[in-house]
Amino acid sequence: MNDKQLIKQLLQDFEILKKENAELRSRVAELELRLAKYENPKNSGNSSVPPSQDPFRKTKSLRDKSNKPQGGQKGHGGSKLKMVATADTVVVHDVENCSCCGNSLEEAPEHFDTRQVFDIPEIKIYVTEHRRLHRRCASCGKSNKGQFPKQLVQEAQYGTHLKSLCVYLQNYQMLPFARCSELISDLTGHRISTGSLSNFQKQCFGDLRDYEQHIRQQLLQSPILHADETGVRLNGKNSWIHVVSNKTISLFSHHLNRGKQAMDAIGLLELYKGTLVHDRFSSYFSYECGHSLCNAHILRDLVYVEEAFDAPWAKQIRKLLCKAKQDKEENPNLKAAYYSRIFKRYTGLVRPIIKEYNGALKKTDEQRLAFALEKHKYLFLKFIKQIDVPFDNNQAERDLRMIKVKEKVSGCFRSQNHAQYFARIRGYISTLKKNNKSVLDNIQNVFLQKPFLPIMAE
Repeated sequence: MNDKQLIKQLLQDFEILKKENAELRSRVAELELRLAKYENPKNSGNSSVPPSQDPFRKTKSLRDKSNKPQGGQKGHGGSKLKMVATADTVVVHDVENCSCCGNSLEEAPEHFDTRQVFDIPEIKIYVTEHRRLHRRCASCGKSNKGQFPKQLVQEAQYGTHLKSLCVYLQNYQMLPFARCSELISDLTGHRISTGSLSNFQKQCFGDLRDYEQHIRQQLLQSPILHADETGVRLNGKNSWIHVVSNKTISLFSHHLNRGKQAMDAIGLLELYKGTLVHDRFSSYFSYECGHSLCNAHILRDLVYVEEAFDAPWAKQIRKLLCKAKQDKEENPNLKAAYYSRIFKRYTGLVRPIIKEYNGALKKTDEQRLAFALEKHKYLFLKFIKQIDVPFDNNQAERDLRMIKVKEKVSGCFRSQNHAQYFARIRGYISTLKKNNKSVLDNIQNVFLQKPFLPIMAE
């Protein structure tokens, strides 16, 4: 074999080895990625994995440890039950004879001290009978009759107090049908059928139709909206509760789908022109409103990358974002120079990770996060530039939190109609809580055709 043939053979061998090396590197990277899931598993503290899927259900807070001791702090004022000026019932405990000599005390001067017991009276069903009188005119002979109130449509029916209590128990206290019926029976001795409970929900849902149209217009006028969605079980299958909200209003909707098809069916985001805060779910980007992204999600992702890949840049960006959040809380009107400084530091930490990426290999979680931070850098940092844009999407996440409680307590929904009933009523209750209104009283007002209407949005 001459020199040319030898060189040619070596080049061929080199190409084969080069190809095998690239394949092995790719395989090693893939295996390392799979192994990392076990060495540094994702959980609710370092990713968007829900707490219910944590391996050992131990959560890790993103907050730094405080130097303060646990419990009430020094100087914290306590509280106790206080007496009222006028009691509903007074019980007098008299003394007739002296405990020393046995003499009668009937004519002795008296004064008293008091103690009060706070309790609730016995609860029972109260039946009101309405009688419609019929009278015949003595002059012309025409038969006349009184008029029942328009809400009385049956011979026997439940009143608004009981209806509102049942709706309150099922949609605020999250009781399932059977336990709600059992509670009413234990309290009053009267058992309500699950069919009646279902009808209460349906009526409340229908009576809130005009209310929902009102808050939709309010939400469209709000400069900042939060959006999110969470899965719920419907007859053993996944479906979704969507929320669009601000500090004073919540709108919940149920749909079988999660993405754009559901959002279009809800019919709000395509009309919205303000800034929508969300969690980077791709369907939200299809709408032509302004966008801002939740930094709380990114903080968790940064914790995971820091733990799994020993990446100091992730820790530095996390501290950078937290410091910017703290600075904005102290001074909402941050100057443009401050934004420029944060932006420069932010990109200076992210771009070296992107430059190191080899396009022939599959991206690691670390690299995917770096690319996401670079792609959406303006949206992640918008909270610094715009005074009304929040740091995170916690508003929507707090609004949805009780949906998961409902699922844990009551289980899955049995029909799509009841999931829709719950979504609208729950949105009304959430709005009431945000406006410091009584939930039970205002559910009763729904049945009286007088629902609470928020005056202005965020």
